[in-house]
Amino acid sequence: MTLLVGGCGDNSKKGNKEELGTGVAAGRICDGTLDTTAGEALQSLGGTSRFDEGSGTNEAGEPRKFSLKTAVEHLHDEYRKRSACWVYKAGDDSGEPLLEIRFSASSSYPSATQQESGGHQTRYALGVYAHAGPNGADLFFRCTTKAPSEEAYVGDTRYVKAELYSTAAKMRGNSIDKDRMVVLNSMSRKLTQEAGCSSEAGLPAVVPSQ
Repeated sequence: MTLLVGGCGDNSKKGNKEELGTGVAAGRICDGTLDTTAGEALQSLGGTSRFDEGSGTNEAGEPRKFSLKTAVEHLHDEYRKRSACWVYKAGDDSGEPLLEIRFSASSSYPSATQQESGGHQTRYALGVYAHAGPNGADLFFRCTTKAPSEEAYVGDTRYVKAELYSTAAKMRGNSIDKDRMVVLNSMSRKLTQEAGCSSEAGLPAVVPSQ
């Protein structure tokens, strides 16, 4: 079963490219959620030290620029309203991001014995379930959150799903799976701080070997 959400790639092409320029350091991307190790992993994946982030607004009229506060506020919303971070190599005008990262509330997570399809998969001992594959990476971790209203798209949940979409052709380096998980774990750790569930999530500072 393919667990990565296929819709990520479609919306990522709609980022506003007009404002992209010389870029910023990896540590400033995605609301400063990348620690030193994650910043190095991003540089390895992109083969560059400068990056841009999607700007403008998304389909729901929300700013495309990622913020932890907005990501937590929209965990229970439908897909198009969730905060996402689109990362581009500085000056890239292809319309395809290097990475796209989203977070969403989840009532469950995949079974450890579940068979995955769609090519090579690398599992990691992170959260309650984590893997990287040809199209990106998923990380599920404990983080109890309540829906903001009865009309919310997703109700009260015990988990959060972090998903990273990446086009394989754009990836560089000799540890692509590990580097993507390092980026996703760093951002997830920062999100748990914002959501007040760090101790519950128990995400380590260092990603273990698979």
